Amino acid sequence: MGETLPDAVRIASDERLGTTQSGLLVSVVGKAREIRFFETLTEGLALKHKSVIYSQQNRIETIAASVAVGCRHTSEIQTRLVPDRVAADLFGMEHFPDQSQINGFLRACGPPQVAHLEAAHARLLRDNSRVAERSRWWKSPTGKRLLTIDLDQTPLVTRGTTATGATRGYFGRKRGQLGYKKSVALLGGSVREILWQRLGPGHEHGQDAVAPALAAMRDLAAAHGLLPHELLWRADSQYGSTVCVRQFQAAGHHYLLKGYHPRTAQHVAESLDPSAVWTSLGTDSNGSRLWVVDAGPQDLRGHDDPADLPPVQTRVILLVRVRWSTRKKHGRGAPDTVSEKHVSCEHYLTDLPASVLSPAEVIATYNGRESQEGLFQSEQDIFGADHLRTRHQEGEAVFLWILASTINLLRWVQHSTFQGTPIENLGLRRLVTDVIHVPATVVRQVSSWTLQLPALAWITRQLVNLRLPTFAIQTSFAFSYGNNSP
Repeated sequence: MGETLPDAVRIASDERLGTTQSGLLVSVVGKAREIRFFETLTEGLALKHKSVIYSQQNRIETIAASVAVGCRHTSEIQTRLVPDRVAADLFGMEHFPDQSQINGFLRACGPPQVAHLEAAHARLLRDNSRVAERSRWWKSPTGKRLLTIDLDQTPLVTRGTTATGATRGYFGRKRGQLGYKKSVALLGGSVREILWQRLGPGHEHGQDAVAPALAAMRDLAAAHGLLPHELLWRADSQYGSTVCVRQFQAAGHHYLLKGYHPRTAQHVAESLDPSAVWTSLGTDSNGSRLWVVDAGPQDLRGHDDPADLPPVQTRVILLVRVRWSTRKKHGRGAPDTVSEKHVSCEHYLTDLPASVLSPAEVIATYNGRESQEGLFQSEQDIFGADHLRTRHQEGEAVFLWILASTINLLRWVQHSTFQGTPIENLGLRRLVTDVIHVPATVVRQVSSWTLQLPALAWITRQLVNLRLPTFAIQTSFAFSYGNNSP
């Protein structure tokens, strides 16, 4: 006979020594110490801000820790980090500073601090990036490997009118509002590191980010011995102008861009040789039939190009969408419904020859790019990157640089500490929720930290095969992270 349910359930608090709500934050701290992550971000910051109990490094550590545990708002530091004294002890603090300390730090930052963190991000990337591992690069159908860099831009809309530097601009469906534009360049393939970013006013066009992104990639390529013809830039239609194509061609980099204006696609289609061979790509998610053709080299001019500037010559791929719809036909004696045919043209620009990518493969490569949308969605859902942390533009830019550097740090933790385990290839969402944000007991020893995880946790079962010293699982899992004593 089964046991009967209890008449009452009593809840009591039990504060266990050494228990933290984010057990594998220890792996992030260990990697940060190994590469001098926080020292690089702090040294040379030159911020004139009062420090009594907490240093500027402590405040940066707190922001990075809030990113690693998935705080979506600065206020969540108060409830998720401040009470966790064990997690604070990993950083050498008695407890984390509260949200007012972080808000004051961000408000005190100005353009010099933004420039410093941008340079610090570049140094960390130069010293720790995996861009030189060609096995992680994108592989073409012919076997050619290229390092892809994906450009994109996302809006950050303010909820008031007091945010400094915010202007009106195009924010999709959020019309008539003030905000910023965040431009990001992401290293694609399985590298998945943030190369560069910038927070600009709401009216800033994405094309303005091409030159600084190229400069950042040039410096990283020089540090790792990468040649210009080994790089492939991919971007959507806002970057598909002759202005951007000229910059990529001048740098000697490959590019695959969606064309800037549909009118150009229509003009190319009208001048196309009638004997051109079209290839069917099936149907898209909206039921439209897709047809693609190689239009070959084309001379393109921008509407604002000077008269003496020669046109841009580039390979053009045409994509035509054909969709049928039915509607009611009005008028006496008209049939009940009538079918209508809708035809739209798109074009794609690339310098990769047909021997490397066929027309169908050009479309597949563009659609398979890391368009930043997945990264942005992860940031917005996990890190709350769509919420402004402060009304000061420079303070928001400082937070975004710390966020970008911390995301790279999380990637390096995956590919070093958790190399050879399923954790290595997890996305940011699962890395934060299923790996880092798991309760554990931290036992500090002379030369290592022992992490005791719940035996039934998913992460515990995955770490059984971790290539690090471990003990047998009984009621908990002991994970020793060696040589990281404070």
